[in-house]
Amino acid sequence: MKCFVCGSRIGREDICMSCGTDIRTYRHIMCMSNKLYNDGLAKANVRDISGAIIALNESLKYNKKNIDARNLLGLCYFERGEVVPALSEWIISKNYESKKNVADEYIDYLQSNPARLDTINQTIKKYNQALNYCYQNSQDLAIVQLKKVLSINANLIAGYQLLALLYIETKEYEKARRTLLHAIRIDRNDITTQRYLKEINNLISEQSADGDNNGNPALLPQDIITYQNGNDTIIQPVGAKEKRGFSSIINIAIGLVIGIAISWYLILPGKVDLAIREENDKFMAVSEELTAEKASHQESVKQAETLKAQNDELNRQVEELTGTRGAVTENDKLLKAALLYLEDPANSGEAMEELAGIGNEYLEDASESFKDLYGKIQEVSADSALKDYIDVAKEALKTKDYKTAIEYYSKVCDLAPDNSDYLMDLAYAYRESEDKAKADEIYNRVMEEFPGTENASEAAQMLGMAPAPETTEQTNEE
Repeated sequence: MKCFVCGSRIGREDICMSCGTDIRTYRHIMCMSNKLYNDGLAKANVRDISGAIIALNESLKYNKKNIDARNLLGLCYFERGEVVPALSEWIISKNYESKKNVADEYIDYLQSNPARLDTINQTIKKYNQALNYCYQNSQDLAIVQLKKVLSINANLIAGYQLLALLYIETKEYEKARRTLLHAIRIDRNDITTQRYLKEINNLISEQSADGDNNGNPALLPQDIITYQNGNDTIIQPVGAKEKRGFSSIINIAIGLVIGIAISWYLILPGKVDLAIREENDKFMAVSEELTAEKASHQESVKQAETLKAQNDELNRQVEELTGTRGAVTENDKLLKAALLYLEDPANSGEAMEELAGIGNEYLEDASESFKDLYGKIQEVSADSALKDYIDVAKEALKTKDYKTAIEYYSKVCDLAPDNSDYLMDLAYAYRESEDKAKADEIYNRVMEEFPGTENASEAAQMLGMAPAPETTEQTNEE
């Protein structure tokens, strides 16, 4: 035992020899916790699980760090089929004592096998579904669901108790009794199980008493003799003499007629009712199986929908990674641009094409190293690419290939936006390709960005906003 103040080991003295703290009350608390732990252990050994749980909870009230008591409490919960409370106790125990704690083995036993965890989750879901069926007055569905739960988790005390209540509701007392006896084998002194079993025994006793009062025949006087003739009960006085001859034959014939009549009116309807009941029982059994299959099918459909949603989400993530805006594609474009330039600086145009394929949206969220490499490649490739673009654009103008000229002058203007000559050439190409609206837009841009320049004056003339210089000179000469 260690001092709760300084952590030093203490002996039989009433005070801590290291810090001088009075430890009498503390020692009493620790002793009570250990005593209750021993009491819980003794009860658990004789399968008094409920009593052990009560004692162990009391022990933890005195000392919440009693690792042995907490681990044993988790085992008691686990034995009753309550896996979640058991796992909670073991995790708390591990947090208090992380080294050489047997709770690690218990937790690994549950968590090392994903199938076992999935089984536990299915058990909880099915038990909750059975409760919902009970609230909806669907006792048959609840019974089927609970049977599935108990086939998966045969130690779930709560499942046996709920199933017994459902059997009581349907007046199947013998089945309820057998169900509770299963629970008693797991936990001998569970108060709820004992109470249910006592009530069922009382109901069975009352049912048996009603059967004796209604089913036993009245005692016959001692001066008569009874015997069975087929299904008929023949009552004959002791001193009666047999009559022979024709009257005997008549009596026999009358008895046969009466026997046949009784058979027809009494026995046959009973057999018909028995056959109907058997058919109804078969129908109910088939109906229960169909209902169970329907519930299982609905559950399978829900699981399939969940898996489909998860699959769609994974496909979406994969498309984001490998699509036009995915990180893989953008990185490939940057690496390809760098490789093109390194192989031959004359490939600057192709490198710029690869860089142009990287979207601004991705570039804004990219890492700093990605941005730095992007900027460096663009810087070293821009001049060479600009020269190549200008050569192609001029050649296209000469050959009147205005579509190519527009494409490459647009690239030239993107790389050299401060040069108004390239803008004028681009506007000329648009005008010659009969796209006057686009040409006027570029002329306006030249006037706005380069006011007072010769190109601005020429742009104004093209827009019809100023007279041509040649016309002015002719006027002055006149």
